[in-house]
Amino acid sequence: MSEWMPVVGLEIHAEILTKTKMFSNCPVVDSVSALPNTAVDPVSLGLPGTLPVINMEAVERAMMVGLALHCEIPPINQFARKSYFYPDLPKGYQISQYDRPLTVRGYLDIDLSDGTTKRIRVRRAHLEEDTGKLIHIDGGSLVDFNRAGVPLLEIVTEPDIHSAEEAEAFARKLRAILQYLGINDGDMSKGVMRIEPNISVKHKDDTGLRTRTEVKNLNSIRTVYRSIEYETARQIKAWENGDGVRQATMGWDEARGCTVIQRFKESAEEYRYFPEPDLPIIEVSPEWVARIRERLPELPDAKRDRFIGVGVTRYDASVLVADKLVADYYERAISTGATPKTVANWII
Repeated sequence: MSEWMPVVGLEIHAEILTKTKMFSNCPVVDSVSALPNTAVDPVSLGLPGTLPVINMEAVERAMMVGLALHCEIPPINQFARKSYFYPDLPKGYQISQYDRPLTVRGYLDIDLSDGTTKRIRVRRAHLEEDTGKLIHIDGGSLVDFNRAGVPLLEIVTEPDIHSAEEAEAFARKLRAILQYLGINDGDMSKGVMRIEPNISVKHKDDTGLRTRTEVKNLNSIRTVYRSIEYETARQIKAWENGDGVRQATMGWDEARGCTVIQRFKESAEEYRYFPEPDLPIIEVSPEWVARIRERLPELPDAKRDRFIGVGVTRYDASVLVADKLVADYYERAISTGATPKTVANWII
């Protein structure tokens, strides 16, 4: 095992909190508590003859995330059609972004348990629409389209993550940033944030990357950790046995605690990307970016440094700011005149 290490890149899909969907004025509802198929309209159902219109509030909120992740925002970005066929995708294609994404080339610094800090590069964060939701019951499947068309931000890292611990630290910090921005409430049990690790392994003698697998739609950070641990061990065993690894999309079987092959992986060519003909190109001026930057609230790192300044350790401050509600509670507590370190000890 010491001769091998995991190589992981994360894809995080986070729904953006807006009143209406990405390409229509259909309201966004809680996909768990709302009655099925009560928040639908001709656009989100993909009915013939309908035309999408860009939700600019979602665009600006996505730009805020990009700036919080130290990304560049190119002057031109464009939507694209991504073709694939599933029952919960009524149009037969998803409106996403491909070669002209909204934000590119950022990073996020994570704190590790040994006291070190590591920088994870962010390749891109782009906008798209969510799909519907399948409910499997009695040997069949039902489709709820309430979630179809909800604004979705896909955040893609570079393969800079080399342990399940690093993946967990990145996911927790990103979730905190989304909560601080008011972009996403972070409730992964409801599917509003879903994580897909792309996992390969590297031998100490390797000079390049080996074949990877992607574990789809994980709805808890604990499951992300477990899937990376399991898939890493599985791939090492496969390489050492001479079987090799085939690029595939995997699911996570919670009951058995293992990954299972769902399908062999599509390539970008199979998605047949092309520019979305029904939507205009978005031009982003430096002035527009500056206005969005002014709207950024205090983020976890800045709040952590401020808490350190009032007399708590870096570790304590990091724990306190990991959840915005806890950080707000701590601030209210010390505003009464209590000793910051004492309050931190009690809360932690």
